[in-house]
Amino acid sequence: MAQNANGSDTWEVSQSSPLLGGGNSGSEIGVRSRSGSSSVVIPLFSGGQSGLATTGKAPERIRFIAADNFPPFIFRDSEERLMGYNVDLAREICQSLKAACSLKIIPFNHLANTVFNGEADAVIAGVSMTPETLEKLSFSQIYMRFPGRFVVGRNSTLQPLPETLGGKRIAVVEGSRHEAFLERFFTDAVAVPFENEELARNALSRSNVDALFGDGMRLSFWLDTRTADGCCKFAGGPWLDPSYFSGGLAIATKAGNTKMLNTINLGLTRLQSNGRLGELYLRYFPRGFF
Repeated sequence: MAQNANGSDTWEVSQSSPLLGGGNSGSEIGVRSRSGSSSVVIPLFSGGQSGLATTGKAPERIRFIAADNFPPFIFRDSEERLMGYNVDLAREICQSLKAACSLKIIPFNHLANTVFNGEADAVIAGVSMTPETLEKLSFSQIYMRFPGRFVVGRNSTLQPLPETLGGKRIAVVEGSRHEAFLERFFTDAVAVPFENEELARNALSRSNVDALFGDGMRLSFWLDTRTADGCCKFAGGPWLDPSYFSGGLAIATKAGNTKMLNTINLGLTRLQSNGRLGELYLRYFPRGFF
């Protein structure tokens, strides 16, 4: 790996570059990885299809672009070095494909046009699939989803299901997709809306509500904070519905660039199959949110 003069805005991986960074080797996809008394569910994101045609040669170089304000997926550390899940994922894809790759940081609102104009090959930055972006971009298979999760007090035995939440007070962020999902599918629960996540979390930690329903990833980080102070825990399993929650993160290529899209999908499939995608998940989300 090589960085530019300021050590932050670009990096490159040659075909012979060693993989940097550690991981939890030996993790298996779709199973629970156990460390001491804890267990983390490693989600299975891809459908297992590479999408790569049996004929044709994959590109020898991939020019990734991203924005740097999307922690923990991509951000800068105290020394202004690029860090994050997406940075490591791009590096892993390059290694799996034995491709020379680069990653360049540009403003988020320029990402789609930069790939569409042929100035880069792939966006790895959480660009949403909208009618507007689909006119310019094609999207790979999903590499990360964001489920809705219930959180309850640490001593609670509540198992949140539609048939068990009758009359229970559930904190949600007002106007959020989680509030809409709760009102649609948990009709006997009592939704208690709050202006923001902090107020909803405070209500749960003070036992003013029976549970909180929100974004699993964000809640996983909060549960490990000093502010939470061990007050709460996940209950039940993840809730995934693209109609209400994010369809997930995918890598975007120029619309019609089938060769590049198939190459990205091949890299993701290999990482799913050999366990490296699961290792990345454990590296950045030690308290799993699935």
